[in-house]
Amino acid sequence: MTDSGLRDMKKIATRQALAEAAFNLALERGVDGFVVEDIVQTAGYSRRTFANYFSCKEEAIANALTMNDYLERGDQFSFSKEKYTPLDIIELYIRGSFTINKLRRLNQLVSLSRNHPALKLYVTGALMEVQDFAKRGISEEFGSDYPEEYYPILIGAVFGAILPVLDESIAVKLPEDGEQDEADNEFNQYIDIVFAHLRKGFN
Repeated sequence: MTDSGLRDMKKIATRQALAEAAFNLALERGVDGFVVEDIVQTAGYSRRTFANYFSCKEEAIANALTMNDYLERGDQFSFSKEKYTPLDIIELYIRGSFTINKLRRLNQLVSLSRNHPALKLYVTGALMEVQDFAKRGISEEFGSDYPEEYYPILIGAVFGAILPVLDESIAVKLPEDGEQDEADNEFNQYIDIVFAHLRKGFN
């Protein structure tokens, strides 16, 4: 591996360590129960290092989502478009990416942000990054096969159906440990319903 590759990996590891420390402190103490100094002490870095990556603790907390490998998996859309529609690929992406741990993390971040406007802003931004990643992958794969406006409408519909589960405005029980591959857990049943409805209008 080149020196620049090693440096990039070190930067990713540092950013992740800081984000994880901030996220875990938020879960343990609440968003108002710690300061940046607690984050850097927990992660083993300096305040200067923290400032190189994040502007505030809320940004660090929210980045526990995107640093949890959502944006590092570039093979999500390597499917044959002769066999799959954009909706098929988004369904495969959702089912493959939204593991139990990630669903819990999403739910925890949304819950933490509910009464903290500054954190909510950053969590919304992190969720937008995930959606942009999915939209980019789909539009690059299918290009002009579909109208330009199709891709953001599709992604918006899919994530718009999932977010109410994460903020608990829809009562869908998230899977427990050991249920990841079980088709009969409530979340998978809900995803079945979502994509059944979407297929009526998107294919």
